[in-house]
Amino acid sequence: MNSTNIHDVVSVLFRLDAYKLDHRRQYPDKTEYVQSNWTPRGTRIEGITKVVEFGLQRFIIKFLEEAWAPFFALTEAEIDAVCAEYERQVCAYLFIPSFDTSHIRDLWELGYLPLRFSAVPEGTALPLRVPSVLIENTHPGFGWVTNSFETLYSDENWLACTSATTAKRLRDHLDAYAKITGSPPEFVDWQGHDFSMRGMQGLEAAATSGMAHLLYFTGSDTLPAMEEIRRYYGGYPEGYLITGSVPATEHSVMCAGMEWITEEYEVEVTYDDEGNIVSEREIEVA
Repeated sequence: MNSTNIHDVVSVLFRLDAYKLDHRRQYPDKTEYVQSNWTPRGTRIEGITKVVEFGLQRFIIKFLEEAWAPFFALTEAEIDAVCAEYERQVCAYLFIPSFDTSHIRDLWELGYLPLRFSAVPEGTALPLRVPSVLIENTHPGFGWVTNSFETLYSDENWLACTSATTAKRLRDHLDAYAKITGSPPEFVDWQGHDFSMRGMQGLEAAATSGMAHLLYFTGSDTLPAMEEIRRYYGGYPEGYLITGSVPATEHSVMCAGMEWITEEYEVEVTYDDEGNIVSEREIEVA
């Protein structure tokens, strides 16, 4: 195993807040099982009383199954190298002379992440302060694993739930006004068009936000969201419209003919004695 692959595996082990590195030793002796829950506790937006749960299936497949597959595929010699590198980095980070990595090796020997997720169906709008996801370890002695993923789950799914909740709020408003004004209700599908690729802090965030938006709208220019749904939610039936857009133009296209226009036409401007424009007239260039 080369050093690049070693660091790739170690980087997966470090997807957590640093303060969690030593929690396995801080739990009371004989702690066998630990439970953790995901509970939206409040909002700064007036009128929001429910939060939409979304993103769990993608999280499990992408950040647990796919991301951890290389770790559990390590050979005996490779896990030795990974544990050594893991200890080296932790010691340097925490300013300590040594760090016990037996729990990392124990997890590798177990061969899988001993976690169970219990949750409401994705897309459920649940009242604030009501847990929507419960996480617990399934194998005794691996209670430390549960909250090792709390940070990552919060980091990944906060945006998904927030964007889904925002999209629902917009959808509710548009549906209400469509009814008042007599607009076709199906047109609302296209009125909340998504441009997450223009508004989020990166590709991962754009895909996450874009997927959540599609719970309530069809119109979207966020192509990565469509691919994420196909990959992590089983796609969609043939002929089913999950999202769409139009072959639109943009500034670069619309301005591309400006040189031709200025070559063909000039504007004759007349000023008064005080420098104010009196008239403007287009004249064709011979």
